[in-house]
Amino acid sequence: MEGRAGWAVGLALCLFTGARPGAADGQIISPGKLSGAHAEWDGIRSCTRCHELRKPGVSNTLCLECHTPLRTRIAARRGYHATVADQGCAECHKDHFGEDFALVRLDTLAFDHSDTGYDLEGAHESTGCRSCHVPERVADVDVVEFKEPRGALSHTFLGLPTTCEACHAQDDPHGSQFEGRECTECHDTSGWEEAGGFDHSRTRYPLTGLHVQVTCEECHAPARPGGQGAGRGALVFKPLSFGTCQACHADPHRGAMEGACTRCHSTAGWKRVDPSAVEGRFNHRSTGFDLVGRHASAPCASCHDARARTRPAGIHLAFDRSTLGDPFPRPEAGSCLACHDDAHAGEFHEAGRASDCLECHDQTLWVPSAYGITRHNQDSPFVLDGAHLVVECSGCHTTPERPRTFVVDHSSCASCHAETDPHGEQFSGRACDECHTTSSFSIRTFDHATTAYPLDGAHATVECGACHTSAIVPDGRTVVRYRPLGMECRDCHGARP
Repeated sequence: MEGRAGWAVGLALCLFTGARPGAADGQIISPGKLSGAHAEWDGIRSCTRCHELRKPGVSNTLCLECHTPLRTRIAARRGYHATVADQGCAECHKDHFGEDFALVRLDTLAFDHSDTGYDLEGAHESTGCRSCHVPERVADVDVVEFKEPRGALSHTFLGLPTTCEACHAQDDPHGSQFEGRECTECHDTSGWEEAGGFDHSRTRYPLTGLHVQVTCEECHAPARPGGQGAGRGALVFKPLSFGTCQACHADPHRGAMEGACTRCHSTAGWKRVDPSAVEGRFNHRSTGFDLVGRHASAPCASCHDARARTRPAGIHLAFDRSTLGDPFPRPEAGSCLACHDDAHAGEFHEAGRASDCLECHDQTLWVPSAYGITRHNQDSPFVLDGAHLVVECSGCHTTPERPRTFVVDHSSCASCHAETDPHGEQFSGRACDECHTTSSFSIRTFDHATTAYPLDGAHATVECGACHTSAIVPDGRTVVRYRPLGMECRDCHGARP
């Protein structure tokens, strides 16, 4: 009441005296000089710019007639001032304390930034106010037009955009790779190094198997000079070729597999090849070695054994070594012996024959062989006939040293039948076929007249066994004695009585 009374008295004095109030007169009723920002309105003539007649205090409406950027924000319910629109401006921004008095007196440590509509989280929490609120980042045109002419752009906290690039455009590591995309799709304010919001499975190349463990840098390496990429040593995320494995990996097979890595491999590991997948999908004919017969059902590992550095006994493939030191399918399969041990120990090769297993065997079954009697009689100097036609191959082709041999001595019957010679050594040096044939061991015909004791008279009808009786020979066997025998009468008939 006293204030209003004083104002009324002062105004009445002016009117009564006919005097016009000047600056000095204004000092009589003003509580003090205005701040530097309002200094041009100092004096009694300008009171109504901020004060309404017959109303105490400062008018918010009149404040916002000048401070249009704030009026726009409050109307749009944006920013801090929209949250305190029901409070008087003078509650925070007092004036009449002199030109040097700061109208904005903000306790930055106590200020709750979430009231502005932009929460400070993560690394932003420890960032100083003026690290962000600097003149060059003020983007709101209304704020710039209001503050800049007054030289107050460096004093305001208004007008900053809330996008990441507004502050971080200069240190954007991606260049223009993600132009038009929001940083928050991948990153958050806890730190730029990690892209916690990025889900590779939502891209055109989901990560599986060992790719999940690979660091970003191993695939998204900085572009080479002159190549595509963001430049400045930035990682290249797009465009990036990923249509084939060779886009990232060197081909250890040097094109032998035509780059079709997924026919055999998966991202679970290059050395972990699923046999069922390979056996079901891989065209072995493309290697130059078609799988037929028993080969078609053989497990891959029975031939493709990575642990077999040298060829052991049994089936095996000889491999070229890859750049990784592992075997890969370029087998030396020019002949069966490239994989299989020679069961004949080189007999046919040593005999001047080509070591071609397929002359006798096929890939369906190794036994029995296709080598039969007809081939035997064509190729061998020992023609099979008579009882020899029904003898098993192993009956002749065997030795104590190994289970079977095909290079044998067939110069005489004794080559095979020495141990079964029923005569002992009685006819040593004589040929069996002088008496026997291959049809039977029984004597075909024997002309006793060719011996030193021709048979005549009653002797011609005597059975052989009557004269040629059993005897024990030096090696302990019992044989029929044919020689030597006495040729005197008494040798058979005894002495005359």
